[in-house]
Amino acid sequence: MYDRVLEGRELSIGVSGKLWKNVLIMYDRQTDTLWSHLLGEGLIGPLKGKRLVSLPSAMMTYGEWKRLFPGTRVLKKNTGRFGRLFSSSRDPYEGYYYSSQAGVIPQKFRDNRLHPKTFLVGVALGSGGGPKKAKVYPFADLNRAGVVNDVFAGKDLLVSYCESAKSSVVFERRLEGRVLTFDAEGKKGAKKAAAGCSLMRDRETGSRWALLTGKAMEGPLKGKKLNMIPSTQSFWFGWKDYYPKSEVYRHGG
Repeated sequence: MYDRVLEGRELSIGVSGKLWKNVLIMYDRQTDTLWSHLLGEGLIGPLKGKRLVSLPSAMMTYGEWKRLFPGTRVLKKNTGRFGRLFSSSRDPYEGYYYSSQAGVIPQKFRDNRLHPKTFLVGVALGSGGGPKKAKVYPFADLNRAGVVNDVFAGKDLLVSYCESAKSSVVFERRLEGRVLTFDAEGKKGAKKAAAGCSLMRDRETGSRWALLTGKAMEGPLKGKKLNMIPSTQSFWFGWKDYYPKSEVYRHGG
């Protein structure tokens, strides 16, 4: 997710229908600049080299989102007389997730550390003003770990994961000058948050936190929120061509 106000000008963004390294390319209607969906960077056109500001966001099942934010307004496009054939409750790409196909464009880099269709959450962080460093956290490893306390690119990170929501969120675990360390609460018989995912607990205060919002629900820090860090949920084959030097988190590795 990006802020579409760039240098004081509001851009109107559309989908170009083009691909670069198997990831969609956007365009803005003001200058016709082509933008990388993954990088938020102008690739071709008057705004080439400019970067949109990344905004923290989370991708999850609608059921989970609705439990978290029951008052959410939903944008629903009018699909006309063919609307019944394209129900918004069905994911048209469901079969693609489980196929062996890895995009329509040949992969630029071969990297066998992960299967091309491994689903993951990735972060790309600047460190000391130099080029961004990238790291990915495969969902399968996150599921085994529950939560991951990490230090990467000079930041103390918390990567949380909720299997039922099919979602992972990255937070900064430094809160008000103190670094917190988190543990996931057990899946079986664990008390659930209002959103349906098990809670996590910090070792320093014993406060209990919601996995996907980073909000303390109980304990001394109740009401506090962790700072969410921009991240991207992606297949490995789409991510690695943009960040070929990415580190890979492996649980127990």
